[in-house]
Amino acid sequence: MDDLKNPSDSEPCLCLWILQVVIVNGFSSVVIWLLLTPKSPIYVITDVYIPTLDGRNSTFHHAGNISVLLNLQFSNPNKKMGIFYNNINITLYYRHAVIGSHHSLPAFYQGFKNTTVYQVLVTAHHRHLRRHRKGVKHATTGLRVCLENVVKYKILGHTTKHHQIYKEAYVPVGSDGRISGEKKIKLSRNKLKRFQFALKV
Repeated sequence: MDDLKNPSDSEPCLCLWILQVVIVNGFSSVVIWLLLTPKSPIYVITDVYIPTLDGRNSTFHHAGNISVLLNLQFSNPNKKMGIFYNNINITLYYRHAVIGSHHSLPAFYQGFKNTTVYQVLVTAHHRHLRRHRKGVKHATTGLRVCLENVVKYKILGHTTKHHQIYKEAYVPVGSDGRISGEKKIKLSRNKLKRFQFALKV
């Protein structure tokens, strides 16, 4: 009878084993969640050109509508996850006034760790750029570039639901009609501006 083990002696071992299983499963779940949680695309403005603000270019100075050329860079930072881009809309602001917009750029699919470059032509209203041109002379001008679009992620052969993205950036413009200072400007999220934009719409 002395050789029989007391059942209570095995309880600590059983509890320890259960605890180890819970810890391992919890850690595995966190790792899987991190691996399968997609990162938002990265949007960068690599160049801006406004011909009518270029003091060396007199061709566009008297046009009723003028053009704003934007070079945008879309980057997918995810590993093993593709991105479907859709409903890409660009809106330009000078101070609080909308000076132009470009709606529904062509949708496209982007593989993981890839970068896509877009050149966007936006027709702006000349009356708003008169004040803009005055600002250039005093080096105080700039545009607010707002981007809205919908993305879906392709993960392990499955496609996620739609995710709405809103990003914006302030772009200083010099007397040559191009970006002044930093040449690559990253668009970032702004919850307050997104709320204000939704109210205007």
